[in-house]
Amino acid sequence: MEVLLIGANKGLGYQVLKELLSKKITVNCLIRRKGLINFESKYLNLFYGDATNLSDLKKSIGNSECIISTINVQRKNIFPWSRLTNSKTTISDFAKNSIIVSEDKINRIITISAWGVGESMEKIPKLFKFLIKFSNLKYPYIDHDIHEKVIENSNLNWTIIRPTALTNETKYHDIEEFKGKRKINKITIGRKSLAKYVVKIIGDKYFYRKKITVSRK
Repeated sequence: MEVLLIGANKGLGYQVLKELLSKKITVNCLIRRKGLINFESKYLNLFYGDATNLSDLKKSIGNSECIISTINVQRKNIFPWSRLTNSKTTISDFAKNSIIVSEDKINRIITISAWGVGESMEKIPKLFKFLIKFSNLKYPYIDHDIHEKVIENSNLNWTIIRPTALTNETKYHDIEEFKGKRKINKITIGRKSLAKYVVKIIGDKYFYRKKITVSRK
């Protein structure tokens, strides 16, 4: 199998990259510049450019059968009011491009959204709602909502994953899936465990055309 991975240089995307390589899956990574990924593997192909640029995306696709995206609207640091470091439409711009490049041979895409996007906003804690409404956190949530609609209206076999708050952990933990009106018991999920989950569901048709909220079990 061959996968096009977007957002692989840090955070969740980096964990997904490690999981894919551990399974000996060939990975085509589109990253902004050299030096962001500082190791080599015979299963890793690095391309440099911007996922919101259609020509850059096309040149990195190779023989990929699936696209995995962890791309996001970024802030300078974790402070909710810190300035943005990329476009407010980064996620949705990529989503539109991904559909164009997938027309010929790719029919599978997994994208990472967020718990609190769309109708799930009513289920998140009040403090989190406040931060999303009044800080720069609102921009990724607005764009995630647009990106979800773009992906859902495509002909791809998509899976949209809405994780709870991401944490850094060295060990794996179990993951619980939530659909409908079920209450979420734990509001965090480890990046390493989520990455393992993402890779596990690539070929599972049960997850095709589904939107799923996930958290630590």
